[in-house]
Amino acid sequence: MKTMLLVNANAGKQGILREIGPVREVFAAGGGDVEVVETASKEQGEQAVRLAMEKRPERLVVCGGDGTLSDTVDLLRREGALRPLGYIPAGTTNDFATFLGIPKEPVKAASFIAMGKPRALDLGQMNGRSFLYVASFGAFTQSSYNTTQSLKNSLGHLAYVIEGIKELPALQAYEARVETAEGGVYEGEYLYGGVSNSTSLGGVIKLDPEKVGPQDGLFELSLVKRPKSLHELNRILLALMSGKPDEELITFTHTRGAVFTCKEPMPWSLDGEYCAGGERVEAQVCPGAWELFW
Repeated sequence: MKTMLLVNANAGKQGILREIGPVREVFAAGGGDVEVVETASKEQGEQAVRLAMEKRPERLVVCGGDGTLSDTVDLLRREGALRPLGYIPAGTTNDFATFLGIPKEPVKAASFIAMGKPRALDLGQMNGRSFLYVASFGAFTQSSYNTTQSLKNSLGHLAYVIEGIKELPALQAYEARVETAEGGVYEGEYLYGGVSNSTSLGGVIKLDPEKVGPQDGLFELSLVKRPKSLHELNRILLALMSGKPDEELITFTHTRGAVFTCKEPMPWSLDGEYCAGGERVEAQVCPGAWELFW
């Protein structure tokens, strides 16, 4: 079997580079042909994916962070090519991999793929771009794409927390109207809002694992009201980090999709990557739209 490994050399603390040999051996067992393509930038990553589309390996495996996986899935889906995917998590937080139960150790993840079968997975779509596990605006969304790779490499998960804390003095609330596909309507000033399909977002926000399913055709809508005092802000932070929503300050519901309308354009984050939003943004769930080894 022909296997192609797309390796983001900058992912996490670059530890994946030390593991490529053993990972390659897993896929080469029994005489398999393995090609390794290393990338060091978003542009190189796209070139590598396009190379894979040309060569059409029987098995394509992404080695990198959740953002690397998200970019790969988005490009492949737009081109209608190459599914399913294997994923060896090598990022800083690996929220999505943790949610799916994919082993954190590269060799174990490789064995997981080699011996496993692909399973369907819900995807999200917003303004023409696919996303895996979160589309959000407001607090803590910028921390994911503002955190430098060097800080991620040196401090790991703590880097996201530090960047999130730095946002607090400049917290901005957005006056928004949110309409869900099920007919729910929510209006107010929100510190944070988004739809997600994971139990951990940005390494900071936690959701109850009993209420989140990767293939249930639903994403989770979370809306956090603007705090009116430091006491309320503290309540919000404790709720987000514990996974136990404060119902007075946080709206949590399941939905097939939502339309966000705001008086001013809002910057968004899709799977930790910046995305220019607008005054009207529509996010929807695409049930079982992709296949992944998980």
